[in-house]
Amino acid sequence: MIRAQDDHLQKFIRLATTAAANIALYHAGHRQVLRLNTQALNELHLLFNVHPDITLKVVDGQLIFSNKPVVENLAVERFLESLTRNGISHLQIEPDIYAEELLSLVNILSKAPKKQIEIKSSENIHYGQVEIRYKDPNSAQLAELNLAEIADYEADRFMDMYQAVRNKQKFEITGITEIVNGFVDAFNTQSDAFMAIAPLRSMDEYTYTHSTNICMLNLAQAKVLGIEGQLLSDIGIAAMLHDVGKMFISPDILGKEGKLTEEEWQVMQQHPLLGAEYLLDTPGVPRLAVVTAFEHHMRYDNSGYPTTKHPWQQHICSHMTAISDTYDAMRTHRSYETALETDQVISIMLDLAGKTLHPELTYSFLQILSNLDKSREPSNDTAQ
Repeated sequence: MIRAQDDHLQKFIRLATTAAANIALYHAGHRQVLRLNTQALNELHLLFNVHPDITLKVVDGQLIFSNKPVVENLAVERFLESLTRNGISHLQIEPDIYAEELLSLVNILSKAPKKQIEIKSSENIHYGQVEIRYKDPNSAQLAELNLAEIADYEADRFMDMYQAVRNKQKFEITGITEIVNGFVDAFNTQSDAFMAIAPLRSMDEYTYTHSTNICMLNLAQAKVLGIEGQLLSDIGIAAMLHDVGKMFISPDILGKEGKLTEEEWQVMQQHPLLGAEYLLDTPGVPRLAVVTAFEHHMRYDNSGYPTTKHPWQQHICSHMTAISDTYDAMRTHRSYETALETDQVISIMLDLAGKTLHPELTYSFLQILSNLDKSREPSNDTAQ
């Protein structure tokens, strides 16, 4: 019984926070938000079947249910953070709650402090509020990000964004910015930048989305180069959006396992331009993301695509993205392609340095991998 109630509560929290994240990307009436809201409502009804009273309390920075702390994960942390920043100390939900009421709660969870809305109890949702005191962001402790959970939690809203692009709809950059800022925070909690990508380096399966991989790898490269602040964030956003143009390419071409025909290859080569044009017309997208989407297949020696009529100086972010892209393609196991071993990857990348890839940045990237491998080796003290 206890296991069932914990399972339904965790599912409810995850669905509610994911729906809130989608509101940040789109709007409260988006069909994905409504779908997630309905699923969250179903989990509430299942929870009521095994626990007649649903009251969540915030006590000493913990979320309490049925007089015990809720097991923490990224979704629970986000849920707790949303309650706290809105000054909600406890939340009571009645069995007769209906979809519109739950959606109002989800909408509250989606709001950042600068977008405060009036919080009113409804027929079946009751809020207990305390005075809100915001912490100084310069002195706040940054929670360490569990990268394994990021893949599970963020994939839904990231892929929903891509689906909006495929449907030729606009998306809000806010959600992507939040994802990247979470990654930046993860790097800032590490004394060495390369340590933050340790979970990523150990993954052989295609667990993380490709663009999330590129974002993490780009941030690692940028941190080693001493890049901080807004430029660091923009580099991460550019990485997340670098392949957005592929959403305008036929799935038959994208998913083809064999060699593309000449005609198909010509179509595929259009995705950098299509992506750049789309991002250029999307409000709030950093111009660096537009540039990177356009340049990431040009290659260091300008032998790639798209071609330009005049000499072209590529941005450093585009070079970093090409390096991360090359690495991820070789180290990622997919259904139709076996991942290469690290030694093979290093050998190939060294051969590409100065041709396809920027040489100095490639050597720096490989040094990151070398440092990571050394950090994972047992020390002499441990061996003894």
